[in-house]
Order: sequence, then C-alpha cells, then structure tokens
Amino acid sequence: MELIKKAYYIQSFSIQGLWGYKNLNWEQINPDVNILVGINGSGKTTLLNIMHAYYSNDTKELKKFQGTFKGAPNIGESHTIAYLRSFDNPVADKRKSESPLMQELNNVVFQNKEGLSFFNYRMKMLDYPSQAQSIQENIDELFKVINDFFKDTNKSIEISKGNNSTLVFKQDDKTIALEQLSAGEKQLLLILLKVFLLEKKPAVVFMDEPEISLHLRWQREIINAIQKLNPASQLIISTHSPSMFGAGWGDKVVYMEDLIK
Repeated sequence: MELIKKAYYIQSFSIQGLWGYKNLNWEQINPDVNILVGINGSGKTTLLNIMHAYYSNDTKELKKFQGTFKGAPNIGESHTIAYLRSFDNPVADKRKSESPLMQELNNVVFQNKEGLSFFNYRMKMLDYPSQAQSIQENIDELFKVINDFFKDTNKSIEISKGNNSTLVFKQDDKTIALEQLSAGEKQLLLILLKVFLLEKKPAVVFMDEPEISLHLRWQREIINAIQKLNPASQLIISTHSPSMFGAGWGDKVVYMEDLIK
C-alpha cells in the first residue's frame, strides 16, 4: 500500500498569484496524513477549497479563486475526491425542521445524492450474494470503531428491527435515535460513515477543522479511526487543535507560513 501511495497520491501543489499577490508552493505532500495549521486568515480553508476543486475538475469553483494552479499528479479520474466539511452552525433552515448537520447525517444514512448511503451499501448484500459476508464484516468493523468512541457514555450502535430499520444507539435499556445525539456525536458519526462509504478504495479526503464539537479524546483518535476504515486514503486536514496531532502525528504537521512566499 505504501508503494502505491507514493506513486499515485498527491505529491505537490502550487498556486501562483494567490489572492492576486502571493505564491504558494507545497512540496513533498505526505501520502497518508497531512495536517495544516496556521492562524485565522492564513489561508488553510482557501487552500483546501482550491485543491478540492482542482482535483475534482470543478472549473466553475476554481474560477472563484485568483491564481494559477498546478498539482502533481492529477488523480481525479482514479481516486475518489472527498471533502468532509464540519457543521459548526446547528441552526436549522427555517423551511426545514432539521439542522444542516442532521440533514446531512440522514442523507448519508438513507439516501446520499453524492454517492453511496449506508443502507444502499447494506442492500448490496442482496444484489451481490457472493459479497454478503465481506460486506457484513465491513459493517461489523465500522460498528466496532463507532462503539469505541461512544463507550464512555455507554452507548452502542445497532440496526433497529422491523420494516423501517434504521441506525440507532442503545444506552442501557434505552433506544436513542440519531436526532437525539449531541452535535459532537452527530459530527463524529457523519465523518466515520462518509469515510466508511469510500469502501476502502483509493481516495483523497479533505477535512476542514474536523475537531469542531468533538471531545478531546475523539480529536486525538479520529485520524487513526479514519485510517482503519480506509487505509487507502490520503488525508489533508486543516485544524486549530493541537489534540489532532498530539498523539503521534507531529511529523505530519505543515505550517501555512512555510508554504506561502
């Protein structure tokens, strides 16, 4: 896997004329984990947005930014390009009864317009009987990862029984629906489900401040969990939290001021 990553994942990225007057040059991008840090306004989110648009071949989005962009290699056709955005504003759309975070979580669980949903994935056991055992083993692994995060509150995830089966949590003898989870719990669950649904295929995953609403232990463990669910992913993460890289990821930290000239 390491040889594949070195050959086929993003290795470098440059921008000439960022914001009309600055140049950015990022060499030797790690094939597994990259953690961007810098003060507010240093350009972390801008860089992630540009790189995501570039590798997604989203020319319309790229036109919003100034500069000339160059990345090596261009892997948009061979890899899934994912952007896991955080939902730091739980205020619901006045036209809808759910917060944006809950809307996104429901999309990923039931019907994901951008790709596979959890229950689409689960139904593949009926469409592809020869893969049923492997699919179930993957689901069991996902649940084990989720339960390890939720063990401090004695919650465990399961699939409810009945015609309208859905994901729920059990806490002692109580059943907890997804909408009853805290914002941090929903955020974590959304991240893990989205990574799981990449199906361990080669992917570049951009993450903008995933620590929002997450407990410190969860911040320390989230990268390991993502790598376990998809070892074929290259992570490019922006963060303000030292907890994200305090558990052995210090050598993966990249400072924005070192990239911009």
